Amino acid sequence: MTDMIYASFFLSAVLLLACIVAFMLMRRVRSLFQEIAPVGALTSVQGPQPGTLAPTGDFVTLSGQKINLSSSTLPQLILFVSGSCPISRKILPIAKDFCMRERISLILAGDDTPDVQQEFARLADFSPSILINDQTLGRLLEVDKLPSAFLYNVDGKLVARGLVNNREHLESLLNAWESGYGTVQTYLARHKQSLAA
Repeated sequence: MTDMIYASFFLSAVLLLACIVAFMLMRRVRSLFQEIAPVGALTSVQGPQPGTLAPTGDFVTLSGQKINLSSSTLPQLILFVSGSCPISRKILPIAKDFCMRERISLILAGDDTPDVQQEFARLADFSPSILINDQTLGRLLEVDKLPSAFLYNVDGKLVARGLVNNREHLESLLNAWESGYGTVQTYLARHKQSLAA
């Protein structure tokens, strides 16, 4: 009988210790998740920042039409792509679906030769009328990596930008716009400041 009592106390102590360890582990995992950055479009410090106006003037598309980026009836997503970039080829159908669902005008941009771009439009199944093939636009927006995305509101103001290679990155541009933070990095910096205060 005494052995049963001792065994019962021992098992109760082990159970209590396991509960304490599980509680401490849960707290550590929760703090770890607070430190992990959400998935978002990577934004460099150089180039136009949110609030900057779109480049002015008309840009000519591959089909010869003129596009003005400074104002539009819908928000505009300018996506810099290249037919020789595998990530660009992967993101293109995702971007088309994303823009259609979110009611955003999709404009593609690049700077290859017209023949290469026409072939890219044919293979990727998009209209040449949405592709601006102009080195000037890339220089004005300081694009250095592909695929780079710039989201403008109807007034032609940049609301978010970054490198995108999946749907979550595209959605993070909308999240940045809706939250008022231009980038995920800005959100994290402000969030850490508010926690420290």
